[in-house]
Amino acid sequence: MTSQNDTITVKTGNLLYGEIKKLRAGVLTMETPFSDSDFAIDFKQVKTISIQRKCFIVLNGGTRLTGYVKSNSPNTFTFTSEDGFQKTYDLNELAILDQLYDRFWRRFSGNIDFSYNLTRANNTQQYILGGGLSYRGPEWISWFKVNSLDSRQDNTENIKRTEINAEVQRMLSRSWYLLGNISYLSNTEQQLNARYGIRAGAGRFLALNNKLQWGLYSGVNLNLESFSDATPDRESTELFIGTRLDLFDVRNFDFNTNLNVFRSISEGGRWRVDYALNAKWDLPYDFYLKTALQFNYDNQAAATGSDFDYIFSTGIGWSFN
Repeated sequence: MTSQNDTITVKTGNLLYGEIKKLRAGVLTMETPFSDSDFAIDFKQVKTISIQRKCFIVLNGGTRLTGYVKSNSPNTFTFTSEDGFQKTYDLNELAILDQLYDRFWRRFSGNIDFSYNLTRANNTQQYILGGGLSYRGPEWISWFKVNSLDSRQDNTENIKRTEINAEVQRMLSRSWYLLGNISYLSNTEQQLNARYGIRAGAGRFLALNNKLQWGLYSGVNLNLESFSDATPDRESTELFIGTRLDLFDVRNFDFNTNLNVFRSISEGGRWRVDYALNAKWDLPYDFYLKTALQFNYDNQAAATGSDFDYIFSTGIGWSFN
């Protein structure tokens, strides 16, 4: 049942009530009793906000707080912690907001997307399936992503590529965090039967506000590989450094890109690079259009494999929560 206790006042003077769900990328999502779908409200237009349930918030610069949010004057909000501490901030300092639901599953969000291509030439068929699941809490952030390509045509070998990533982040004070990551990659272009990565490291957000989120991270990676050709299996240790950029403040549009560079410390002169770019346009009813680019480079690839592999895809998807 929709709560009718949360309220916001917008700059036109209108008062809206319902259940405030979240603030992301400068857009406040609110469920109201008089609409079948959630309202997406430009947070720049909000003058006051009052939320009855406990919230998790992130301020510009990365400060994380858990407590209650209520405006006592226009264009500001007062944060009250569970032990009664209070402090007032400008509304434009609020970068991320989540209500902390009693039901654990409400803290998850996810998506699934699909694309299919069919051409008469060589009876070519191509399937691309992607998806993900994420969790955000006051101290822990985790996500899981998968992307798989299967391309088939007459008179040639099938092309397959599968990439899976799962990561857990433990937030520390201010903008620092610890991370653990497990990854899997398989692709026929590089004769890579399987590459498993087990990473541990730390990161820092260099910018975090309603317009963008940008950070750096680094650490150590254990790399385990097997190949489809005669190349022997490998086990190596690598240092890695990476960066991720998320751009907001563009209505109905999300953009993120990340770059990871790996330098082997057990194999002389070996470098690897993983790059990804994703753009998503929101549609009604939680559907979206997606464009993605993924690129992998290895200067010491399999004997008969290519140094690099990439995939460019477009498709339609659906997200929840």
